[in-house]
Amino acid sequence: MNNQPENTDRSEVVLLIHGLGGTQHDLGRLESRIADMGIPTADLMLPGHGSHPDDLRDVSFETWLGAVRRKLAALRERYRTVHLMGMCMGALLALEVAKLEGLGRNGRDRLILLAPPLFLDGWSLPWYRFIRHALYRVPLLARYLKVNERSPYGVKNKRLRTVLARKFSCGHSRHYAWVPLSTIQELDRLRWSAARDLDRVQCSTLIIHAVDDELTSLKSAQYIRDRVNREHDNGKARLAVLGDSYHMICIDNEREDVARQVTAFLAPV
Repeated sequence: MNNQPENTDRSEVVLLIHGLGGTQHDLGRLESRIADMGIPTADLMLPGHGSHPDDLRDVSFETWLGAVRRKLAALRERYRTVHLMGMCMGALLALEVAKLEGLGRNGRDRLILLAPPLFLDGWSLPWYRFIRHALYRVPLLARYLKVNERSPYGVKNKRLRTVLARKFSCGHSRHYAWVPLSTIQELDRLRWSAARDLDRVQCSTLIIHAVDDELTSLKSAQYIRDRVNREHDNGKARLAVLGDSYHMICIDNEREDVARQVTAFLAPV
């Protein structure tokens, strides 16, 4: 799915990857802000998304990863440069694809990671999250247990949080109100994979993370930055820290700051 036609006359494109249970709306107005720069965008609906949470039950992280890699390969046939930008789980998929596909070997591709949940250690996660690994051992239980979306819904902005709560209660949200526990297991598998071999990231990388992220602490972004930079003297990865947002940084209080950071990073050097 593309939000705008892919212009074959363009030399570069940005592939947008949404988060778990979400859609391209996770990225707010970033697509239009990038388009204002004259850079086209492309996106995809990850398998199991955009319909009903039940459709996630049989989807593995390898399936999501394969979908992103196929989309990247298709874009490579039309563009000299392909930048990857992911939000939440989409950031981990972008990171993993960057390692596997050698993103940046051409000296042009760039990687943007928005609130990457490498560690699930945020302040709002329930205490019983630690027992999920035991539940994974009971396949049918993990398959049918539901993990519900809950307040604060990733946003610090109280007005927006009220709107989101109303939409979730009415079933009108563009984001799933729950996901199967087995899907969280796949997210965990993706996290473990993404955390390995970070020195293989070859491209310039921007990480944006909120210090008050309720899902994943700043440790996630710092870990990625430090491991990517360990083998690169010129510091390929840089981290921008937000002080007035929760997890959904593209729609929260500092969404304009996020947009400015992203567009500045994509601007010609």
